[in-house]
Amino acid sequence: MLRAFFACSPVRLVTRGIIFLIQQGERIANVARARAMLPQSRDVVMHWSVEVKFPERIKLGTRVIVGPGTTLGGDAGIVLGDHVRISKDVVIETAGLDFSGPAPYPHVAKPIVIGAGVWIGTRAIILGGVTIGERAIIGAGAVVTKDVPADAIVTGAPSLIRSRKPKVPLPEVHQARAHEPDNA
Repeated sequence: MLRAFFACSPVRLVTRGIIFLIQQGERIANVARARAMLPQSRDVVMHWSVEVKFPERIKLGTRVIVGPGTTLGGDAGIVLGDHVRISKDVVIETAGLDFSGPAPYPHVAKPIVIGAGVWIGTRAIILGGVTIGERAIIGAGAVVTKDVPADAIVTGAPSLIRSRKPKVPLPEVHQARAHEPDNA
């Protein structure tokens, strides 16, 4: 009886409408949260489950996408260029501990800079003091502890540069925005 009720066309249409409205509400909430946490950023898509530490020290370019479960630990500052894509469960953490002395270990933090057009795969870890060049690809599960040149493809833990992509220029508009000072 219920199966026949839910199988009829008007009920399916109403159900699809409700699902559509819920999805649109989630998108609006995600955009509102991103704008509230990072007001200087434009055209940012950030899943509601993204953890942001020290949002005032994080600068995002335009059209940045941050996937679910990602952690942005910006103690020393994080700069993301235009068109950066971050997959789910990525950790970008500027802070760590200095193990050179006796316990309790002091906190240390180094900034992270990620260039325009970079793609970071699922569950990659980017640690403090790293600069990733434009258009680089960081493979899923990679642990990046050293600088990555532009157009590099990096995989593994510890990360290794596997190859270089052919250089494809970014549109001039987007390159200029990554280096412009914030006028807000």
